[in-house]
Amino acid sequence: MTEREAFDVEKGLSASNLLLLRSVLNNIQHHPHFYETHQDRLATCDLAFFSHGASLDDGPREHDAFHQALTNFRQGTNDGGLRNVIQLRMKRAIFDLAAMLDQMTGGATLVVSMPGALVPGSPPTSEHIKANVYIPKVVLKEIERQGRPNPVPDIVQTVIREIGEPTVVRFERAREKRWAYKRGQIPTPRPLPQIDGMPMPMPAGSSRYLFYGRGLRTMPDPTAYFASDLPSDEADFDPEDPEGFFTIAKPTIHDHETNLFDSS
Repeated sequence: MTEREAFDVEKGLSASNLLLLRSVLNNIQHHPHFYETHQDRLATCDLAFFSHGASLDDGPREHDAFHQALTNFRQGTNDGGLRNVIQLRMKRAIFDLAAMLDQMTGGATLVVSMPGALVPGSPPTSEHIKANVYIPKVVLKEIERQGRPNPVPDIVQTVIREIGEPTVVRFERAREKRWAYKRGQIPTPRPLPQIDGMPMPMPAGSSRYLFYGRGLRTMPDPTAYFASDLPSDEADFDPEDPEGFFTIAKPTIHDHETNLFDSS
């Protein structure tokens, strides 16, 4: 039996194909080119092996401690660049598993992944938090077809604000306990660009999105707004920034974030 006859990735996920895959892995010495051909897929299998059952563990119970998995991961992965690669692969795997589940069942899964650690000096506010998001494009098209507004941007911003901010606060508290050192005088990074609506998928044709958090917009106090002693609009004009706070900065995407959305 040839390798092609034993296993065909193009046939997709099914019970029969899983059995064929297992037969190949159990006799990998008879398929010398299988590893080279499917190296990325096998690396994802390795991550799934160690991740199995992780969602059944609701620890840690202390409010200022990291999970033991963080300690194990850092102790066993001294290279910071390699840690980034592994985390990147895990995000891709989560998105791909969610997409496969939706594709094979016709359902819909929403994944919002946010970091606990921000750029040093960043306050724990939405304006400094990014979110990697997966949502099936077919659902967005159906919402559009029905003439309904796209709810995903507001949902994601709510998640960033109500879940992302507490996550960052907790991470920093645990960090200060575990690594008792001061960051020193670090300038506060600029907030992320304030971009409304649904971002473009990255890469094009995918269901992967990168969202920038934004703060709640509040209306000005009417009394202060109409106070007679307010300076005129001309006095507030800045020739270096004629659009003022409406200026949208060019988004900055770090290399490891860009890589999350490549075609691999």
